[in-house]
Amino acid sequence: MLCNKIHITGSVYKTGFRYYLKAKADFSGVTGVVFYEDDKSVGVIASGSNENIKKFLEFCKEEFSPVHIDHIKIFDIPYQEFSTFEVVDEKPETFYFS
Repeated sequence: MLCNKIHITGSVYKTGFRYYLKAKADFSGVTGVVFYEDDKSVGVIASGSNENIKKFLEFCKEEFSPVHIDHIKIFDIPYQEFSTFEVVDEKPETFYFS
């Protein structure tokens, strides 16, 4: 099982992108959390199998109006287990970050 911290910059703030990622995480079988970073980018902690994470990362790169992706950084972090994938309004403080 893998766990990644994903940092996505661009026009992603208040565009529905977090809810889009939640739907795609549920579809991909990925668990974790998506949130806004302090700079109004999107942060994701995603846990799952190598195949499921790979599928989810492809969705993270997709653009749709009004979402425009400038850059994605992916970090391997210690595995964290989640029961679901959740959208949260505040950056979590209890997760491991790179």
